[in-house]
Amino acid sequence: MPTSQNTKRKQVYLNSFKSLSQLESAVKRLKKDYTDDFQISILGKVAQFCNDKNLVVLKDISVLKTYWKDLMGTKKFGDFYSPEIGYVFIVGSLVPTFLHKINGKPLAALSSGSYGIFRGIGLSETQAASYMELLNTGHYLLILRGFEATIQELKKYSSTIENS
Repeated sequence: MPTSQNTKRKQVYLNSFKSLSQLESAVKRLKKDYTDDFQISILGKVAQFCNDKNLVVLKDISVLKTYWKDLMGTKKFGDFYSPEIGYVFIVGSLVPTFLHKINGKPLAALSSGSYGIFRGIGLSETQAASYMELLNTGHYLLILRGFEATIQELKKYSSTIENS
């Protein structure tokens, strides 16, 4: 269920992946084919990641941090507890936004925090609610931010990355 929205000169593109292996393939292909044309962020449930990797649910998230650093080449990683979803990890350019502290708690950990961030990056109420539900049911969310031409090209490209 890909979505893109204008955010001034740049656009945001979201897509969900039920399978971690599909997301891995998509990220690898995007990095190979588009290198630095956009910013990448990924959201997922910690428990779902552990299930997909046949790991015991982790209290120490260093395994996740290392995994995503190796795959995406970024040290931007964090996690938070969402009242609506449970423990969630975030990787990439949106980490500072999701983990921004308000009264000592990450913004995304506040009730409707992640939903509010989705609205703030340009999603409609319906789209934000839909992506929150997908995240809650174990999908991984791929969020890309780039200039309009790149995002338009990605829309055409998305069917090939989803089916890789």
